Amino acid sequence: MPGSASDVRALNALPFNLPPGSEVYTDSAYTDYMSEDDLEQTSQIKLKVMRKKNSKRQDEPCNQYIKQHVRHYIETVFSSITCVLPKSIHAVTYQGFLLKVEAFIFAFTLKQAFIE
Repeated sequence: MPGSASDVRALNALPFNLPPGSEVYTDSAYTDYMSEDDLEQTSQIKLKVMRKKNSKRQDEPCNQYIKQHVRHYIETVFSSITCVLPKSIHAVTYQGFLLKVEAFIFAFTLKQAFIE
């Protein structure tokens, strides 16, 4: 996707290889009710969108709290992983790049489990 593409357009291009009943947490940039409904009807995957204050589909306060709590946890873990990644990853092929990223994540997991 080009950088000028909207988040919703990129979301629609993602292949969701998730089991039915899965939940995908997103931020408020993914407010596209038709895409949200289509994904739930066709794949039984629920988008848990952080609703804006002026949203047509407001969440109950308990659901808003759960979404905020889960999203904060995900962002904290992602920040911890990217903190130990190098600024650039040199790879000749796409498969080599994926292998290096997997190795960094595996090393991060081992470090978290045994060192800290």
